[in-house]
Amino acid sequence: MADHIVEDLENNIAEGTLKPGQRIIEEALCRTFGVSRAPIREAFQILESRGFVVREPRRGVTVVRISPREATDIYRIRASLEGLAILLAVRRRTPDLLRRLRRKHEEMIQAAARENRTLYQQLNRQFHELIIDACGNRRLIRLIGHFNRQTMRYRLAVTSSPGWMASSTHVHEATLSCFETGDAEAAEMIRRSSILDQIKGFGEIFSIEEET
Repeated sequence: MADHIVEDLENNIAEGTLKPGQRIIEEALCRTFGVSRAPIREAFQILESRGFVVREPRRGVTVVRISPREATDIYRIRASLEGLAILLAVRRRTPDLLRRLRRKHEEMIQAAARENRTLYQQLNRQFHELIIDACGNRRLIRLIGHFNRQTMRYRLAVTSSPGWMASSTHVHEATLSCFETGDAEAAEMIRRSSILDQIKGFGEIFSIEEET
């Protein structure tokens, strides 16, 4: 039950339903999930260990506030981890993986042509999950999943910016070329640069969070 509560709260935090600094009421969660305090407190401990919530004096459990500096540090780590994952994936590439990536890329092009941002974001996530899963390093995959969950709300904000789909499509085409030619180092550089470039939008994202 605690795992189910953790998943629900993580999604609400990542999607921005629960805002940074917002208090999470234990009693309300007991009513929502129809459980005692024990699984709620266990869920809080898990979320705190993952960096999603924090216990504050006189306030109880609140959604953690990430500063621009902390978000930048997380993104730099994520860039290194995903860069390593794509390097390994290119070296381990198979014809089936190339077909699946190309098909996903074509679906994204169609979504972009229809200006369906929600579908494009979903397909983009699946595109990169294919690559990460193909790296073959289970510990690396878990680490990337951890950092991706922590930064989900910022990723959603970045991918909602004007021109992002066109830029993303260009990056994916370059990435696919690396897979086809087997240039693992170039693929690593493209992925690292793509993630680090997103840091430029943090100023606006954090200004909006402060206003809300």
